[in-house]
Amino acid sequence: MKIKLNGIQETLLIPLWSRSKLSKQHGQILVDSMATDIIDKIQYDFSKIDSKIPDYIHIMNFVRAKMFDNTINEFLISHPEAVIVNLGAGLDTTFYRVDNGLLKWYDIDLPDVIDLRKKLIPDTERSYCIKESIFDMQWIKYLNNIRGGGVLFISGGVLEYFNKDTVKQFLICCADKFPDSEIVFNTTRMNMIGSIFMKITFNRIGMWTVTPSKLGLINEKTFQKWDKRLVLLENYPLFSRIKMDDNFDRKTANTLKFYDKLKIFNILHLYFSN
Repeated sequence: MKIKLNGIQETLLIPLWSRSKLSKQHGQILVDSMATDIIDKIQYDFSKIDSKIPDYIHIMNFVRAKMFDNTINEFLISHPEAVIVNLGAGLDTTFYRVDNGLLKWYDIDLPDVIDLRKKLIPDTERSYCIKESIFDMQWIKYLNNIRGGGVLFISGGVLEYFNKDTVKQFLICCADKFPDSEIVFNTTRMNMIGSIFMKITFNRIGMWTVTPSKLGLINEKTFQKWDKRLVLLENYPLFSRIKMDDNFDRKTANTLKFYDKLKIFNILHLYFSN
């Protein structure tokens, strides 16, 4: 399949490639056969992503997918007919890894992204695409009558690119509209040097629109200050739940441990209390 991509759409291929490539190398952590199937369909030169994107970015995308899978699978134990809402879905393939045959799944993203997604990942009987900005909150109308089984939001590689005020208002709105639901998302602690490095990295492969992460570290006190209903269930360094020495070479394992020590990449899991 030959596809024409703009700058933003092109960035969607990076986590897709990361999951496909690393699931072949580290299948004991995660296997994403759907990602590989999609990669095989696309006429695109993935060599520039493979050679110019740092390994830690690919590992971050790969392990983040595993951590989200874990959270979803745990949620499905107590909510087998849950509604899972993927905020800023891009070309995410999580549905195909966690589907229990009962859940309902919604992938939300901007119209041009969903147009691309539908070409590569068609809707199913229980997974649907919604063409909306996650911050406009217009997507809420699609979920008004389907909350009985529990709602879990996931958002990978999205909220971290927006400032705290934007994320704060978004989370409060979710708490207003979806009490007794949960959300899992990631943050990246980015200093000035790291921001410059990331910008240079993506510019080298022609992805000029990528902006450095903004959200950074957030703790329980911050959430409670924002709104008492934002209850922090988990906040952990991204690689802390992976047996790094068993899965990666010594140099890579030590690098990932260093990132964890500085809390560079993190997973947050919130509950919207009544």
